[in-house]
Amino acid sequence: MNQTTMSISVKYVAYCLLAVFITFFLHEAAHFITGNSLGYSMSMTLNSAGLLDGQVYQQEWHQQTVSIAGPIFTIIQAIVLFSILTIKNLKTWYPYIFTAALMRTMASVISYLTLANDEARVSQWLNIGKMTLPILVSVFLIFLVIKVTLIYNISWKFNTATFFIISLGISLLVYTNQLIFK
Repeated sequence: MNQTTMSISVKYVAYCLLAVFITFFLHEAAHFITGNSLGYSMSMTLNSAGLLDGQVYQQEWHQQTVSIAGPIFTIIQAIVLFSILTIKNLKTWYPYIFTAALMRTMASVISYLTLANDEARVSQWLNIGKMTLPILVSVFLIFLVIKVTLIYNISWKFNTATFFIISLGISLLVYTNQLIFK
């Protein structure tokens, strides 16, 4: 089978950057909405969601539910997009599944090196080891990307370029978040 004709263009770069923004927004919104639905006043930025100053979680499971809400939504996003990409030929949606995988994999690396992120906090709370859930989530999302890559016969060069574009988008989003929300 010939490789799918997907090329890196200004339009594709824009799709990737939009995928980064939307994926992060929806991930943080899941934390925000979950916290609000549990009765907490929440704040939300481009790259974080949390309790407003002075609040504490009344129950430990509340904190863990808020923590896991973002990754669960990101996993659902990836599954839905995987299903769409396997049924319909919507190559422009590929960055959304790639962003989900890269976002959670980067969070896993950060959890390993420093501060425990969403899945790592919940994994510790469940006493299954800090890296169990981060690794499972990352492997699952990477698996979905690989399956789509094989279905569309996407070249490694295209995936490498996509990796760098989305990594740049994530870096810009995180840096912008730090500048705006000090």
